[in-house]
Amino acid sequence: MQITKILPCIVFFLVFGSTGIVLSGQEDLETVDLDTFEIQGDYQATDLKIDLSRSVIEENLLAIYGATQLQDLSGLAPNLYSSNSDTRGFGDIISMRGSANTMFFSSPAVALYIDDIPASSVSTYPSDLLSIANLTVHSGPQMTRYGRNAPAGVIEIRSREPTQKHFTHFQIDSGSYDALTVKGAIDGPINEGLGYNFSFGYLQREGYLHNTFLDRTADDRQALSARGNLFFRPNEDVQLRLGFFVESADDDATRLSSLFSEDPYEIASDFNSQTVVDRSQVNSQYRKLYDWGRLVATTSFQRWELDPSSLDLDFSPAPASTSLIVGEEETFSQEIWVESLDDGSPITWKSGLLYFDSEYKVDFSREFAIPPSQFLPPGIIQMERTDFELVQLNLAAYGDANFAVSDKTSLNLGVRVDHFDAGVFRTAENSNNFMIPLFPPEPDVDRSRKELNGSVSGGASFALNENMDVVLRSSLAHQHHGFSSFAGSPDLLSFESADIWANEIGLDFTGQDGETGGSILVFYNRTDDYQFERTIPMTTDFLVINAEEVTAQGLEAKLVFSPLDNFYVDVQMGYNDVTFTRHTDGYGTDVRGNHVPFIPEYTFRTGARWELDNGIFSSITYTGFGDTYYDEQNSKNFSQSSYYLLSAQLGYRMGRFSFTLFGHNITDEFYYQFINRDIYAGSPGAPQRFGLRINYIY
Repeated sequence: MQITKILPCIVFFLVFGSTGIVLSGQEDLETVDLDTFEIQGDYQATDLKIDLSRSVIEENLLAIYGATQLQDLSGLAPNLYSSNSDTRGFGDIISMRGSANTMFFSSPAVALYIDDIPASSVSTYPSDLLSIANLTVHSGPQMTRYGRNAPAGVIEIRSREPTQKHFTHFQIDSGSYDALTVKGAIDGPINEGLGYNFSFGYLQREGYLHNTFLDRTADDRQALSARGNLFFRPNEDVQLRLGFFVESADDDATRLSSLFSEDPYEIASDFNSQTVVDRSQVNSQYRKLYDWGRLVATTSFQRWELDPSSLDLDFSPAPASTSLIVGEEETFSQEIWVESLDDGSPITWKSGLLYFDSEYKVDFSREFAIPPSQFLPPGIIQMERTDFELVQLNLAAYGDANFAVSDKTSLNLGVRVDHFDAGVFRTAENSNNFMIPLFPPEPDVDRSRKELNGSVSGGASFALNENMDVVLRSSLAHQHHGFSSFAGSPDLLSFESADIWANEIGLDFTGQDGETGGSILVFYNRTDDYQFERTIPMTTDFLVINAEEVTAQGLEAKLVFSPLDNFYVDVQMGYNDVTFTRHTDGYGTDVRGNHVPFIPEYTFRTGARWELDNGIFSSITYTGFGDTYYDEQNSKNFSQSSYYLLSAQLGYRMGRFSFTLFGHNITDEFYYQFINRDIYAGSPGAPQRFGLRINYIY
């Protein structure tokens, strides 16, 4: 990516930002309040709002925790975790309460909504967090409250919407590894009934890995993203929004190194790998207010392109083992829902319909050396190419209602019906440089499968007093079936829907002073036909399989308090015991009692922040993750023991400017955030970094 790509965004920011500053001084300008989302100017206890299964995180707290992209959200809510190799989402696994997607083929367990627009597969989730008003993590099944199926939870992001005043925010971060981040955001009114917002971000840094063979950094990063919306309100009851989002990343290698390396931050590849990702989206939303409630209709078209993702599979100078992936996904969604007003009525409800259609195309090539034997000469390079297309169509109807049966008791009931249609078309070729037929030819595959599922949830809330509530809930949810495409046998391509029985009971409490709040919750989930990815022993194939039964049990605790004026502390802790209760591995060994891969045993995050009257502010955060395994056998060589990360910042606020010195992973803790057993490689976590942030807000 050339630096010139960012210039149009900066010009737009400077022109319209300065226009907004000028217009804000015109006293006779008529404006309209468009459902504002205020961002606090200083640190407040309200930066984090919590209850049993929900955490609302304001933009201030995201900055304190160093969360600049979606992959940084691990631990921001209890038991929320992202296992990734820093590839802009491609191949990411996002889990919550023991449920997760697989690297490439299964539907999300944790759905993502940005400004009411549902995202598609986890690999195509946008990575940058731009101009956020707040980010809400909803834990547990949410399939009766959202159109996109969400059996484990929802991450819901809302951008700033224009208020009666113009707003301008500009941020520059500079730090270790020649890192540079530039972000800008503007919003405000254009005229009566018309408003806008626009934000952009640019990020670049040198890689954490060093390629000793090429004598250069191996995983440099560079990305540009932008988001914009126009809001039109012809009258008090109608609002129309037209929006777009683009993101372009031109990165070097996936952050992977050999598990056999003496220095995990060193590789010796004969070529520098590459990951180029482009995302784009256009969307619209129509809102209509009635006496009885609100109607909302959203439409979006999204396109994701990966061209290419290349990787040296052996991390050595030998030109033998490589992979090359070129792919694209197009998604169209239409969601319409109606909901009651929050007017104190004893019954509140929401009901909607979803149409979701996606098409995923991939061209995947691999080359690897075949070991010589008494039957095979040395120097054989096997070449495999797989072209496949996955299509998914989801039609859903859902509804959720709360009934206040007394002053202290309320009931909840939700239902959902899904029609899910999945199809796969695949061709595969095998050859080698010696023209020796080592493997039988793979047949072409053209299959589809339809399924009708029903989901239901029910719960109750009891007020023990003015400051304490007990909540319980039980749900039957599903994670959709599908097809994987890297198995030689067509009989192994399909996998079943996962059936999840989820239960939780907890206690919510708030202090008399309003500065203290918290919750504690225990949960028990049982999943039949749990979905996860596995390598087929003695082959190069991998596919999604179903474990017969998995149980997840644990607890989640949250606490926010302010022991002193302008001093705030929050704690987010989750314990997650997720084990196979009925399952055999690829070798036929019974592995019941083993931990499910990619799920940490616990997540822990605590932070303290304070601000003095003279403009000095500071914060410190401490984050921890429990033991995590990356195979069914829970092998020690493919696991990450518990680790903790320390971050801090010290700043000074002067008028509209603030200057912040920050440090992440201050103790330089080493850990793997992802391990790939197939190629004996891991993704080292980000090392110690320091930097300076300059903020300007008008």
